[in-house]
Amino acid sequence: MNQGSFLGLVGLVAFFPQMNVMGSPLKVYVLAGQSNMQGSAHKKTFAAIGDDPKTAPLLKEVLGASGEPIEADNGWVAYRTNRGGEQATLLGKVKVGYGFDDKRIGPEYGFGLFMDRSTEEPVLLIKTAWGGKSLAVDFRPPSSGVYQPSEREKKTGRVFLKEETGHYYREMVAFVKEILRDEASIQKVVPGYDEETGYELSGFVWFQGWNDMCNRHHIAQYTENMINFIADVRREFDSPTLPFIVGVLGVYGADPDSRRFDKGLPVSTFRKTQFEAVKQYDSKVDSALRGNVIAVDSGPFYELGLSDIYWKRRMTGEWKRRLKKGEMTRETYQKECARYGFGNGEITAEEQATWDRCSSNAEYHYLGSGKTFIRFGKALAEAMLEIEKS
Repeated sequence: MNQGSFLGLVGLVAFFPQMNVMGSPLKVYVLAGQSNMQGSAHKKTFAAIGDDPKTAPLLKEVLGASGEPIEADNGWVAYRTNRGGEQATLLGKVKVGYGFDDKRIGPEYGFGLFMDRSTEEPVLLIKTAWGGKSLAVDFRPPSSGVYQPSEREKKTGRVFLKEETGHYYREMVAFVKEILRDEASIQKVVPGYDEETGYELSGFVWFQGWNDMCNRHHIAQYTENMINFIADVRREFDSPTLPFIVGVLGVYGADPDSRRFDKGLPVSTFRKTQFEAVKQYDSKVDSALRGNVIAVDSGPFYELGLSDIYWKRRMTGEWKRRLKKGEMTRETYQKECARYGFGNGEITAEEQATWDRCSSNAEYHYLGSGKTFIRFGKALAEAMLEIEKS
């Protein structure tokens, strides 16, 4: 299936009233990745969804009558991550709080709310996400074999130990199996779960990439590693046709090369490796494992205008520091401001208000924008539902 066809579905499928049914098999979706699967969007940024006429209707679907974010009626989350330097496990209804902290979200919020309202069956999301992790090393799938360090890594002595390679792949698999072990373990998350009704593993969503993108040695092997990852996950859970979505890195938008900032990062090159993994998957794996793998691009949901403010704040702040220390002349400062369209270099009242209202984190974390994370989570759910229909 072509991932592009699913992007056009965003916003077209309405939220339907949830039928609170436990007589149907529990639908289980696994969500995995690194910091952007964890999620940085603070709930204070949700209100900005209503500022854009194109997205304003969505705000009514995530805020209740009190103005606070809603929780799902029949959707639950089991979440394994790191918080405060220690491993944490969180269980409960789909709501705000399964992100970096108890006031933040990742893609699971939009995904879970939309699934909850679009299916008759109860829904369980099993989410495993740890920040700063690579597919080449941390989530390395068994089929990729032993990690071969680059020449630079050999010279610096940064050779990963055997137990480090694939550690978070194993952690992910172990947590999913722990939650699904038996009726009692599932009931810790979904109180009304009945073993006779059972569950079905319905899909897998992968959203990761920054750490591999920052390492050209990792980029060179990403497509192969991603293909192996998908095949190994399907074998691990004895689900050869498990619907699988690769969430494509979208920091800097869908056309990173058109951006004026941070030109040194090979974002476009890396994005191609993710699309290529989906494109090549069926031709690289056993026939029993083919099909039902798509890519969904997070780039169209990236807030480019907010990014412009981020870079203006960051770059002019550094120039002002250099100006003060005598490392930059006033003339050079003015030329740089003109070069990037920053005016006199001062953040306007309107820009500051937009920044305070819409952002809650750094650029590589999608600026902590609720508008981004909720829309992308919904797009992932829409794509998953389309796979299930096919």
